[in-house]
Amino acid sequence: MAAEQYATVADLRALDGLNDEYVYPDAVLSEAIAFAVETVTEYCGQDWEAPPVAIRWAVRTIARQWCIDLHSRIPDRSLQVNTDYGQVTLAQPGGPFRPTSLPEVNAVLSRYRIRSPF
Repeated sequence: MAAEQYATVADLRALDGLNDEYVYPDAVLSEAIAFAVETVTEYCGQDWEAPPVAIRWAVRTIARQWCIDLHSRIPDRSLQVNTDYGQVTLAQPGGPFRPTSLPEVNAVLSRYRIRSPF
């Protein structure tokens, strides 16, 4: 399936933090979309001719997180950060049947999953 059915570079540019073309060139955004589409289609077990709005949102959200993680030195789910080589405490949702570290996205993907979870 064409990734453009799920999200476009223009869609990602409209999201918060991804409008700088120097930091996030079009090639990086295209790679992020491809990663997100692959994650969604593999977990859900299906491709869509016309993806539902919730699936399109999930693809955009996964792609945005992938791009932000390229440049962020502090994980998105950090609870505590100490400087001077100190301690970072993380809360990482994930594990079996949770394909991303984003709980809202995992909930959407679980609704559209057609294969058995075991």
